[in-house]
Amino acid sequence: MTRTLGISAGLLLATSAWGQGHGAAHGAPAAAAPAKASATVTASDCWIRMIPSPAPSGGFFVAHNAGSADAVLTGAHSPDYGMVMLHETTESGGMSKMAMVHQVAIPAGKDLAFKPGSYHMMLEQPRDGLKIGDTVRVDFTLADGEGFSATCELKSPKTMSGTAGHGMKH
Repeated sequence: MTRTLGISAGLLLATSAWGQGHGAAHGAPAAAAPAKASATVTASDCWIRMIPSPAPSGGFFVAHNAGSADAVLTGAHSPDYGMVMLHETTESGGMSKMAMVHQVAIPAGKDLAFKPGSYHMMLEQPRDGLKIGDTVRVDFTLADGEGFSATCELKSPKTMSGTAGHGMKH
């Protein structure tokens, strides 16, 4: 019994230590410590294309960097989703592929659109009860330890842009 408890405790500590070094950067669920609010980076026009679970939903927004230096986005989390990851869609040879990214530079004095077919969030494990029309909070983390938040509207899986279906690609 003592040996079993020792092994279990060791596994728990190893798992916890791995999570401390890898969680936030890899999109793992994290009750991240509140970051100091960024004075220069904000987000607007946030929306989530809500896909029924277990498929991940896509999240989109515009990041604004009013600062004189590039800002580096390193992660995101939400109290309404178990996991939020940063992804990028790229095209090569007529094939589109999506991959997780661990950081995204937001150029100084510019906006960076997280939109379908480009940078975006992938959100998994939604809390029970979320429905189209609801809003959720997403908190973003920057490499300098600061952060910013966005309120995101949940939209239909058929939505192709943040304008409730206007400008849809056919």
